[in-house]
Amino acid sequence: MDGQEKRVLRIGDSAELTKEFTSEDIDRFADLTLDDNGIHTSAELSARGIFRRPVVHGVFVGSLISSVMGTQLPGHGTVLQEMNCRYTNPVYPGDSVTAKVVLTDVDEQERYYTATLEGTCTNQDGIVVAEAACRQLMLKRFFEVLK
Repeated sequence: MDGQEKRVLRIGDSAELTKEFTSEDIDRFADLTLDDNGIHTSAELSARGIFRRPVVHGVFVGSLISSVMGTQLPGHGTVLQEMNCRYTNPVYPGDSVTAKVVLTDVDEQERYYTATLEGTCTNQDGIVVAEAACRQLMLKRFFEVLK
């Protein structure tokens, strides 16, 4: 963002991104986070569980919402303060998930804004798989909010 104009935002702005999850993604996420729970990584164990096959880590799915906030809305230079995520349906290897974020409110302080955002992840069939209520800190040197 260096050398660029301030990003101008308005309540109601939205942004989204889509990712297809693979078995390799799950394995890499398990390695990075040390969460190798067999419900995600073992066909044998997950076959005996509630979903009957491996599922993508919920936090991995929810991280798409954070990705939208950090790169698109509000965007570069923001700091995640809070994210309350609810996982409503499983995501399986091969599923494509779209994360959409909407700016719903802004609280203005002297040097920064606190943005309230709602995030939703839906799979390729339009089924909601995760929802989140989030807050982001946005420095005024990077952002301007028009009401």
